[in-house]
Amino acid sequence: MVAAVPDHALAGGGLTVRSLNAAEWDRTYDSTLAGRDEEPPPVLGELLAEYAPPPTRVLDVGCGLGTTARRLAGRSYTVTACDFSARAIQEARRRTPPDATVRYETLDVTTHTPSAGPFPVVLDRGVLHTCPTHHERRTFAAAMARMRGPNGLWLHVGAAALSEEDALDQSTGPSLATEETFLNAVAPWFTVLDLRIADFGHQKGVTDWPARDAVLRRREG
Repeated sequence: MVAAVPDHALAGGGLTVRSLNAAEWDRTYDSTLAGRDEEPPPVLGELLAEYAPPPTRVLDVGCGLGTTARRLAGRSYTVTACDFSARAIQEARRRTPPDATVRYETLDVTTHTPSAGPFPVVLDRGVLHTCPTHHERRTFAAAMARMRGPNGLWLHVGAAALSEEDALDQSTGPSLATEETFLNAVAPWFTVLDLRIADFGHQKGVTDWPARDAVLRRREG
């Protein structure tokens, strides 16, 4: 799905970009694209099993239609799943069996904290890469730090630029960040424990672009 959109023209003829707001995501989830919510990649399950095996509590930030949240609940995790799109949460609840260990909340983690926090594990799959500017990335990373308890973990899955050239096109879609850009965004709050590159999804030509799969531990003090 589109994660960044042109905002206004610059004097030199270029464009700035911004992330979609909640109302724009609501409209996106009302479109036919809402049916294309992929299962999480195998590497996410591998990282969770290695660094945060069940049972444990997980906050799924930007949960969308709840696909990852339901998968984690099926693996004995207790999941709080949040999104600032009320339409996404409505549909996620509809798709989730009543006995699943998933609790949904409509909120923006950059301005509000889920009621069950802090959490030992916070997950974002495809959220940080909707932030096309350094300020937005730093704001999101700071929010992730606030969500976790002492020595808490952040599991991140997001679009990766494998070269500076890959990172140049910021006009639409996921905001491709180089490793340097990613580390610069998270460094004030987190230490990286593991970092891998794998496909984000399996839809050829749609979501099979390189993704950064990272495990980060919150710095103390």
